[in-house]
Amino acid sequence: MAIGQDPDGTWCFDAYFIGRTTLLGGAPRAAAFAQWLLASPPEGRYEKEFMLVDGEPQSGSRRLTDGTRLTVELLLGREEAGGPEYLQVLLYGEVGSGAFEVCAPLECQPVLRAELEAAAARLLTSCT
Repeated sequence: MAIGQDPDGTWCFDAYFIGRTTLLGGAPRAAAFAQWLLASPPEGRYEKEFMLVDGEPQSGSRRLTDGTRLTVELLLGREEAGGPEYLQVLLYGEVGSGAFEVCAPLECQPVLRAELEAAAARLLTSCT
């Protein structure tokens, strides 16, 4: 997944299966996400969520029908004390009168805290 700014100033979110979509919250939403990632994790097992996109209508995507209401939820957690952290992206929404969910394997890939914080700091810097 990636969050960034296009040359025209539009903020976008890009993730597997859905491709590049507009991040309607722009720089403030991207900054809030970066700050959420930078928060010190609790000790032991945990899971916290961040709603990056909350039922927002989409347009102009090559992979999503105009009017699709997209939700992008991110989970950050640790399954066991002392274990690695994971970051999982959940994509779901509505098209017309039907709901959809992009399903991925239930296995979460571990993330390295130092790399996660470095990426979040770069994102936060780009938001100013």
